[in-house]
Parts: sequence; C-alpha cells; structure tokens
Amino acid sequence: MTTARNGGVDPITMEILSHRLHQIAREMGITLERVGGTVNTTQQHDYMASLYTADGDVLSGGESLGQHVACAGFAVKKIIERFEHGDGIFPDDVFLLNDPYQAAIHQSDVYVLSPIHHEGRRIAWSATFVHVMDIGALSPGGNSPAATDICHEGVRIPGIKLVERGKLRGDVFDAFVTMTRQPIMVGLDLKCEIAANNVAKARVHEVVDQYGPEMLEAVSREIIRFTESVLRERIREFADGSWSETGLIQGDETWKMHVTLTKRDDRLIFDFTGSDKQAKTGINLPYHATYGTCFAAVLSTIGYDIPKNHGAFAPIEVVAPPGTVANVQYPGPVSLNTTSGGATARYLAPAVMMQMLATNEHWRDEVMAHDAGHRFARHAGVNQYGRYYVSSLSEGAIDGRGARADKDGVDSGGRGWSSCQNIEWVEQNFPILYLFRRHLKDGAGAGRFRGGTGSETALTVHDAPEGQIRGVALGVAGLRNSGQGMFGGLCGAPSLLVLKEETNIWDTMSENRHPVDVEAMGGTSEMLPYCDFDVKDGSVLYMRLANGGGYGDPLDREPEAVLRDVANGLVSREVAQDIYGVTLTPSETAVDAAATEELRAAIRAQR
Repeated sequence: MTTARNGGVDPITMEILSHRLHQIAREMGITLERVGGTVNTTQQHDYMASLYTADGDVLSGGESLGQHVACAGFAVKKIIERFEHGDGIFPDDVFLLNDPYQAAIHQSDVYVLSPIHHEGRRIAWSATFVHVMDIGALSPGGNSPAATDICHEGVRIPGIKLVERGKLRGDVFDAFVTMTRQPIMVGLDLKCEIAANNVAKARVHEVVDQYGPEMLEAVSREIIRFTESVLRERIREFADGSWSETGLIQGDETWKMHVTLTKRDDRLIFDFTGSDKQAKTGINLPYHATYGTCFAAVLSTIGYDIPKNHGAFAPIEVVAPPGTVANVQYPGPVSLNTTSGGATARYLAPAVMMQMLATNEHWRDEVMAHDAGHRFARHAGVNQYGRYYVSSLSEGAIDGRGARADKDGVDSGGRGWSSCQNIEWVEQNFPILYLFRRHLKDGAGAGRFRGGTGSETALTVHDAPEGQIRGVALGVAGLRNSGQGMFGGLCGAPSLLVLKEETNIWDTMSENRHPVDVEAMGGTSEMLPYCDFDVKDGSVLYMRLANGGGYGDPLDREPEAVLRDVANGLVSREVAQDIYGVTLTPSETAVDAAATEELRAAIRAQR
C-alpha cells in the first residue's frame, strides 16, 4: 500500500473506505425501514442513521437529514459525558436518549446510540433516531398544542442503557413503551433502531478486520479534515459581508425568528439575535437543533458534493441567545417545533446562504427559492377493526419545491427525508376516506422559472366505530409559509389546514357525484390554528401543502412553457394571461405570439 500525502492514507484507499462508511450509514437506514413496521419508518422515512467517531464527532451522515445528523452527534457526546466515568460504556451497550434539553429536537425523536469496540477499545459509534408513534404527551402522537411546558409533552430520558453488554434491559424497555398510547408500535420502533445499530457494528467490524483499526482511524481523521478544508476554501471565495432574513410563526400569537449570516475570512457566523423570547406554545427550538439547521444549510449549498461529517462544524459558529425561540430553556415546550420553529429555521439558514451565493458569479447558478413550511395533521382514534391507533397524515411530503436559477421547481417533490403515504394503505388501516389528492392549480409561484406545485387533499371519516377521529393541527401557520419568490419571482400559494363541518358530501355521493369542489361542499369552514380537533362524520379536513416560489420575472417565462402548464392543469388560462402575459388561442392548444408580445409590453408599461 502506498503512503499518502495526508494522514498516511493513499488516495485510493481513502476513496474506498470513505464510500464504504457512507454505504454503512445507508444500510442502517434500509434496516430501519425493513425491520420497522410503523408508517413513520416505512413510508414517511422520518428517521436518521449515521456513524460517529469514538469521541462523538460526525463521521458519516449517510443520506439522513443533516439537522438530525448534527443532533445525534450532540447525543453521543452527552452519553460519553454521562456514562464514561460513571456506569461505564462497554462493548455491546446500547443507549437511549430523547431529552430535548440534551440533544433531541423533541421527545418524539428517540435516539438509540451504540458504541463500537475492537478488542475492548472504543473505535466508533453508530446512532439512529425514529420519530416514534406516540410518546405519552397530552395529545396523541406527541405534538401537543395545549402543552405549556416540557412536562406536558411526554416521556423525557436524558440517557439510559437500553441494552447492557448485549442483553436487553426488559425493565427499561417495558417502562418506556408502556408510558405511551402505542406500546407495541413504539416497541417496534425501538427494536428496528437496535437492529440498525447492530448492522452498523457488524459492518464496521468487517472494515476493521480487513484494514485494521489504525487505518479506520486514519481515514476518519482524513475525511473530516478533507470536508473542513474544502468548505473553508469555498467560503474564502466569497467577499466578506452580512445577510439577514426573518421568518414568522403565526398561531394564537405571532413569533419572530431572525438570523444574520456574517461571512468573515473562512468562517460563517449564523446569529439568531433578534429572535423573539421563547413561547409558551411548543414551537421553540433547542440550541443543538438550531445549530443542526445551519450545519445542514451549509452542506446542502456549498458542500453538497462532499462527505457529510464533523469537518463542517469547524467553519460554522451559531449564536442563539438563551431563552429565545432559537434556544429554548427549561421548562419551555418543544413538541410542535420540528414543523414550526424547525421549519422556520430550515428556511432562514438556507435563505441567507442563498443571499451569499447570489453575490458570487461562480455560485449564482446554485441559488434556488425555499419555502418556509407547511401545515399538516396527526390523527388518532378507534379504527374500523376496533383497535386504537395513532398516526400521521404525511401530506407535507408532497409540497412543491422552489424554482432554481435554470429550471422549474419540482412538483410535489417533497423533502429529502420523507415520502408520501399511500392512500390505499391509509384507507385500509384507518377509518378515513380520501375525496381527492391532486396538484393545486395556480399554486406555484410564478417566475421565469416557476416554483413546484404542491398538493391539495380532502378527506373525511369513514367506517369509524365512534363516528369521529381525533386530529392535531401542526406545521407552520400563517399566510407566508409557502415558497418565497426570488429576483422578481412570486411567492407560492400558502399552505392551509381547514376543517369543514356539516358538509353535503354524503348527499353528493348518494347522487353518484364525486365531491371534488371544496366550496361546493357547503357547511362551515374553520382555518385551524395549533389545536386539537375532531373530524366527525360528514366533516372534511382540507389540507393545502406548500408551493414553491418562483425565480425571475414571470414575463420572461417561455410562452410554450406556460402553454404546457395550462395543458397539464397546473396553471389556469386567467393566470397565464394576467401574470405571465401569455395569450392562448381559444382552443388553448397554441400561443398567440403577436397578442402575447403586445400584452407583455402593456404589462411592463403599467409597472
């Protein structure tokens, strides 16, 4: 084996083992899906699987959501701090942690962490998290709008041994799962996490058996050094400066989250000073979660093509004043945060990064519009088989993505960590009937490149033994929660969550007509804030998901692209004319080029 220029590792071995570590993290995720039986793992993919060094630094984030990769690193370090000189950390131990004041984002995110030893010496860690089906909080599923402090939000474990020297601690396992509404499903979540960590341990041992622990350690150091050096080099390409953005979370109150990004030499400083004080509603983020959003934003913009590891920590500094919505302090509630404060932070951090990218000619083509979140719901009750259940409506996975500098956003593209539940599966397992799921017409933000179109969904209760189910409304409320336009592009239509009661849908269906027009369903409508609610027989829950923002002036969009959107039912003839300045022939099969040129000139003259 040849000697390398850095770390004593030759480049070929470096590439092989770097990719092998990445594949181990991927296989951990696949194991979670195959062993787990809950909708969160098998369909929504609300999980994380990653590898860490012996002292808890991120080694390989795999393809998991960056925010959780960072938080799990905090979790490993907390376990080391708690157990290293206390009860000890031994081969085949497995630890559980879900305390938001330690490392989790909210209690529903249960981290399972496993040390990996070779001949008695700790050489690495593996970590997983799954958003469990229930955590014993006020509301079914764990997201609790009525919670005013952390003690209302379910089981909270700052770190405990779940498996001790290879033996499952049945007392700990049983105590944890029986404090939830879904002990069997939560138990399955924990078992799939243990299985994934066991896979990681076996695969790392295979690497060590083939290459030796010294080589693994050298490669670990080198890939972390590589990520840091590349990021610092890329940061230096930008002129020093500062960029700011503000996001609002609107419920019964309105909370502001603000960030200023300062680029200085080869460092990026994200400063959340100016954010509101922490709320008595669970929209607050812990510091490590805020840090994780910045970590993810940097890697997804200027670090999208390099290994996702601890090297990205070094050039980043995150300032978040204690006691604010970006750095909650005990006993502030957090249960709604991943889809409210977290979604807002996941908008703000990339938004200021995009502002920075726009100042550099080389990076400008990487700029894209981002959305600030969406509404969605959880549901619970007795299903058609007489069994109590708790689940989620993961419609938020089919929102529209923002437009890019050179192409449209992705329609119903969803977020990288989740997918959309299968309607037939939902109707088979829960007392729910979908009336429709479709793309929203005229929802995408207009622009030279339009945003991605999100979905709209309507559902009702069907074959429910109790005649109703319980719902929990969450997500980013407010009318600016969809994609934000850039460089003259328009915002996407806002995400909404509406409960319609005493509708006429059953009368419509008895006449063999399909109720597809929301306004024609009759009844009363209520825009749902953060709250618990009931969906009763004859009621309709309407969800409109986020739509991507546009990029550039809509009048610069190719007329043929507008025609194509009209033909596909994504844009109406009226919007084509009024917003895009495109005149179509009466049959809507072609563009009237002369009339379009004249109309666009008139619109520009009126500006």
